[in-house]
Amino acid sequence: MAEGAAEEGVLCVKVMTDEQMEVLRSQISAYATICEQLVEMHRTMTAQQDSFSGTRSSHPFADPPSGGAKISAKQRWTPTAVQVRMLESMFYHGNGTPSKQRIKEITSELSQHGQISETNVYNWFQNRRARSKRKQAFAAPSNTESEAEEESPSEKKAKKEMHLQP
Repeated sequence: MAEGAAEEGVLCVKVMTDEQMEVLRSQISAYATICEQLVEMHRTMTAQQDSFSGTRSSHPFADPPSGGAKISAKQRWTPTAVQVRMLESMFYHGNGTPSKQRIKEITSELSQHGQISETNVYNWFQNRRARSKRKQAFAAPSNTESEAEEESPSEKKAKKEMHLQP
């Protein structure tokens, strides 16, 4: 069949020359080789990092090794009673989640009382803040609802008019 000829109502057009197809095949082959090399380099580097830290970390954002007692990413952290008391005290005296530097300091202090990582400290503060907000949100509606139930419609209207007056 000649190029561009129609066979049974189908038009075939050659988009690339044979030389262009051969170049494309060699480029695809080169890219595949590069990808395989990159995967192998990643495996090697990961194995080296694991051998330095002594643990296999499955979490991409896990803490880098930095002295002190560490736990692997697969273990669940259970704080000791002393750690909880210290964290609660820091939570009540602080305002929100501590800075990265402060988290490192807290981790160092708490590691004297059991295994802990910076991620554990960060997550604890995040969870504690969320629990605190949930308690406040739960307590606030019950107070406003009880006040609202005690007001009659005429009292509500009077309040509304007072707010609208200059």
